[in-house]
Amino acid sequence: MDKQQRDTLQYLRKVADRFGYLLNPDEKALDRISRSLTENKVKYGKYYCPCKRHYPLDIKIDPLCPCKTFKDEIAQNGHCECHIFFSAEAAEQFSRKEGLLATVTCPG
Repeated sequence: MDKQQRDTLQYLRKVADRFGYLLNPDEKALDRISRSLTENKVKYGKYYCPCKRHYPLDIKIDPLCPCKTFKDEIAQNGHCECHIFFSAEAAEQFSRKEGLLATVTCPG
């Protein structure tokens, strides 16, 4: 893992801590998603949401991570659409059903 991706994970941890969430307990999935975020940061200068972005990315309308709806998504589903941020309950449930979300892929 390079420094840029470590910086991305540090950013995600700060966001999770600030709002009382946990990061995806599936390390492989979190690695895949954080790589997409890192690529967006390197290429476009900001952490554009990897799952809600247009292709090609449109900096005028594409959301930054965390997006405006991530809290509502977590309240409704236990995790945000990108599967980055989880409620404590959803993370615990996921840990008991190891690999359940590993098949979910982000288009980013």
